[in-house]
Amino acid sequence: MDEYYNAISQLLKEEQFVELDCLADAARAGKTRFSGGAWKLRQFYVGLESPRPGHPTQEDWRHHLDLVDRWKHKNPRSVTAPIVLAESYINYAWDARGDGYSDSVSDSGWKLFGERISKAKAILDQAAPAKCPDWYVAMQKVARGQSWDLPQHYVLLQQAIAFEPGYQYYYRIHTDYLQPKWSGEEGDPARFAEESANRVKGDAGDILYFQIAEAILCACKESEFGHFSWPRLQKGFTALEKQYGTSMISVNSFALMASKSGDWQVADPAFKRIGDNWNEELWTSEAWFKQNRDTAAGAAPMQARARATRKEAEENMQTPEGQTYRRELEQKLTGYEQTCLKESNGDAHKFEFFVQVGKNGSAENAQTETRPDGFAFCLMRTLYLSYTNKETPLPVPPHDGYWVLVELDPATLAASAK
Repeated sequence: MDEYYNAISQLLKEEQFVELDCLADAARAGKTRFSGGAWKLRQFYVGLESPRPGHPTQEDWRHHLDLVDRWKHKNPRSVTAPIVLAESYINYAWDARGDGYSDSVSDSGWKLFGERISKAKAILDQAAPAKCPDWYVAMQKVARGQSWDLPQHYVLLQQAIAFEPGYQYYYRIHTDYLQPKWSGEEGDPARFAEESANRVKGDAGDILYFQIAEAILCACKESEFGHFSWPRLQKGFTALEKQYGTSMISVNSFALMASKSGDWQVADPAFKRIGDNWNEELWTSEAWFKQNRDTAAGAAPMQARARATRKEAEENMQTPEGQTYRRELEQKLTGYEQTCLKESNGDAHKFEFFVQVGKNGSAENAQTETRPDGFAFCLMRTLYLSYTNKETPLPVPPHDGYWVLVELDPATLAASAK
């Protein structure tokens, strides 16, 4: 992608305006995409929205804006040049504002930010009505810069979707604006993603759900990603690769999503696919990338075994003999539970755990998928001690090494003890 951005940027520096218009017109008409589903048209604008490469100086910005302005005046019929100019002014505005919190921006920074955003809007208004889907992307960025209220944002979004329903960037920009740090409430991004994906339906809806989640994904501590459905994100990623092929950007996103979801069994093969092709913009540092990669490699086998245990235990509990055995086991555990309830001193919550019972009724293994509280730890320790003492306190199971899923509620135990 960087090679594409640099190639487009070089055409601008060489003032190959006719070539730029031809490339944009072809991408727009053909709705062509890169592997992984990114629209070539959107990437065209990304390659021209600021001076490349590196960190531009003010002189770089002035030269860049002058080049785009010349393109616009040399070809007054260009659909593309005004949008490039508007998006350049938007980025130039953020260059003046900086990336810090609002109270860290100087008065002169705010003044330049407002002037440049207003300039971008004037250019877009002059180019209306829209003849390109990215006109709406640029206007969404203006709306954010000018702090339009959410109803105004939503009207603009609906107009954009009506113009080009498949342009995922509309949804991504709107989702970002729905974050609590901007204009939304907690959980709004995930709710919007679900509503949008459900309207689209099918694989296309699942793909959109994944793409929307990418818009707020970061290698940082934030609460919004946790509201997204991890099973649906997996479906979306699978459908995306099937429909559009592989993109290392998307694989990096998927690995980070799996890591944030604590699904190391899924994360590990994703990290192996990435190899050394980690996305610096996404992970922010190689150290953070490697920490998650190494955690996945170490935790994935254990998680796989735990999931196999759960599957076996759940299958056992679905049989008549398994249901009967669990009732017998729960009766045998009552004495241990009452003792542990007293020892826990209130550190007791509802939980489930798995017990592997030997052929003579020994507690050969006991584990839980959640961090055990005082009550759970006491119960599991008691069963472990019974095993080390070669005791057989449990009913004889249907067969040796029999896994049982047990659900315990201390509140019910406390009530029955009264």
